[in-house]
Amino acid sequence: MGKHDSYCRFVFVCGGSDCKKHGSKEVQKAVSSALKARGLRGKVKVIKTKCTGRCKEGPVVIAKEHWMTHVKPHQASEIIEELKL
Repeated sequence: MGKHDSYCRFVFVCGGSDCKKHGSKEVQKAVSSALKARGLRGKVKVIKTKCTGRCKEGPVVIAKEHWMTHVKPHQASEIIEELKL
């Protein structure tokens, strides 16, 4: 059994240098907090990625088949709700 086998879903937050400059670390923390507040800890895993190649659109968040760009921390709850994570 792999390290992530207990998770149903994954949210990827770009950790490339341009995304970092635009707040990806804060976005990652906000998504993790919003998931925890909804009781989804252990079901949805937030993973920091390397550069996704969309540097001018950062921070980039990928969940399900959706690529979201220019994400701000205050959007974390909305993203989770909208995508029904």
